[in-house]
Amino acid sequence: MDVGAGNAILWDHRSGHWAFDPALVVRFVNDYRNVDRFETVDRATAERVAEAVSGGIALPDEDGIRAMFAPGASAGEPQPSGPQ
Repeated sequence: MDVGAGNAILWDHRSGHWAFDPALVVRFVNDYRNVDRFETVDRATAERVAEAVSGGIALPDEDGIRAMFAPGASAGEPQPSGPQ
């Protein structure tokens, strides 16, 4: 999550890929019931947790994440992932 820009990716368990879905992220992050369900971590920790949550699919690398945030990128299409 890029807090400053308000961008974040998440694991879409239904489609099996990393997704940029700002509306869903805002609903999750701004929901008082979820305040204890997220925390700031370093990249290494995020990678370990992401692989556990996704069933082994790595987080996209930094370039892949930036590409997902770029204007015109499709939130509904599969996104590039890092090494698997």
